[in-house]
Amino acid sequence: MRVRRDISSIPLRSASDTWQGVIDLVTGPGSKDVEQLRRAAGVMGSIITDEHPARRAIMFEGAGPQLRIYLRYGMKALEKGAKIDALTWNPTDNDWTMHVPCDAENIEWVKTSLTACTRIKVFDVAETDRAEDEEEDSVARAAGGIVVDWNIRG
Repeated sequence: MRVRRDISSIPLRSASDTWQGVIDLVTGPGSKDVEQLRRAAGVMGSIITDEHPARRAIMFEGAGPQLRIYLRYGMKALEKGAKIDALTWNPTDNDWTMHVPCDAENIEWVKTSLTACTRIKVFDVAETDRAEDEEEDSVARAAGGIVVDWNIRG
């Protein structure tokens, strides 16, 4: 099972405020290795500023469902507002890994910068297996298949 969250970023929030919002969303009592998320703030600010999470999710895997976090930018961010819907579980409460999208031009320095953050893995935004997973979600929606979108408000 996958759970999706969409978070409004630039210009509603700065890149650093957006990253803090992600940290607040995925951590809580019992979280493991939260310091790795904090140490990654500078690099994540660059990833957020480059707008990669608009196209490819920041993914958390471990206990519970896979969490996919997409960021909104520009007018879409302003229109949707600052609310971040809470999760019903703590994705960092056990053994977890975060996967971060990055362009090929910057991937080596991002990996090098995150060497000490063993729970954070970097992938190329053009990587086909992750792209296919996300495209399958879009195809399922278009074909009337079942895709759970927890961001719908009535």
